[in-house]
Amino acid sequence: MRSLKNLNIKKSIEQNKLIYSEDWLDKFGTIVLYLFFSWGFILPFLIFFDSYRNYSKTGFEYYLLFIFSLFCAFTIYRKATEKQLTKIIGKYNAEENKLLINQYCEKKGFEKHRNSGNVIIYNKLNYLALNQRFQTSRIFLLHKNDIYFTMIKENQKMNIPVLFSQISLKRDIRNLCQ
Repeated sequence: MRSLKNLNIKKSIEQNKLIYSEDWLDKFGTIVLYLFFSWGFILPFLIFFDSYRNYSKTGFEYYLLFIFSLFCAFTIYRKATEKQLTKIIGKYNAEENKLLINQYCEKKGFEKHRNSGNVIIYNKLNYLALNQRFQTSRIFLLHKNDIYFTMIKENQKMNIPVLFSQISLKRDIRNLCQ
């Protein structure tokens, strides 16, 4: 799990973004990820619009490069919005929401990391991780009837963001608490 040192719950809820102290290695990893996937986004355009290329021999592979380009752009977008909190207004109070979230996460097989006050953190091992230290964390902040959550991932080299599973988590939590 990524280190969430000095997690400021009140400020996180006010700014609708996780506020915590990042070390220099996390910041460096973010910059490397942006550079790597920016290059992956731009490269297909450079290949496709090459002035020395024979346009009569354009095959299907050139169009697959654009799908790769869209994937790189989506990865950059998800990394930029990784710490943004998703807000769900529940019909229950914070204690009942906490109970529902705990039941849901235990049913899904997530490992409880923190369950104190208005912060709930559940982890699950990444699919291709070689080390059990590399996990995906589901972070829930509870405030009155509101549930704020996000997912962050820890990986070996680059902390690639969660790409699609936050969509199903949002749908499940919304159905659970409304």
